[in-house]
Amino acid sequence: MWVLMLEIIILSAGQSSRMGSDKALIDIDGIPAIVHIINKLIALSDHIYIILGDNLYTVQNEVMAYYENSVVISFIHNELHKKGMFSSVKKGFSSVSGKNPIMLQLIDQPFISQRVYEELVSNYDPKFLITQPSYIKNGIKRSGHPLLFAPAFKDIVLSYSFDSKLNDVIKDNNESRKFIKVNDDSILHNLNTKKDLNKIMRK
Repeated sequence: MWVLMLEIIILSAGQSSRMGSDKALIDIDGIPAIVHIINKLIALSDHIYIILGDNLYTVQNEVMAYYENSVVISFIHNELHKKGMFSSVKKGFSSVSGKNPIMLQLIDQPFISQRVYEELVSNYDPKFLITQPSYIKNGIKRSGHPLLFAPAFKDIVLSYSFDSKLNDVIKDNNESRKFIKVNDDSILHNLNTKKDLNKIMRK
């Protein structure tokens, strides 16, 4: 367990319409994508919040089949998930204590390496509201995920309306954003279609 106490939010309430099946349950090396993610995150936190929509029970049953009581996981139903991703962001931030740093993980990115998580955590500075990984691609700095937020960011997120976008919230607080340069382009990968999955798996 890391000295830095984290609370982790996994967003997995989307419809996965372009994928054609629930991204959380896509098979990756014999296990569901969401379990693949949790396996890396449990070293960082003793509490993980998974935000779900219509897939609440199917994902909950699958995850608990792997972990039972070995890790504290809260399954949170976002009844407003059809309003868009920011409704799930708000649901997640309303669930955390607001006392610890908060990591936000997207179900779209199950291939982020353990090293990226470790670099984010080891470089966390409470003076910054936002800690974000970046990767140099074709000479241009690209920002990626996951994001690590100071506890105070909870109240900031909750002050925005449901029709807001997370990127806009981040831009509004850009002066308090710290970038951590990583040598890993997995922070840029988004798993939206089966074609995306096949391309990443080939790499």
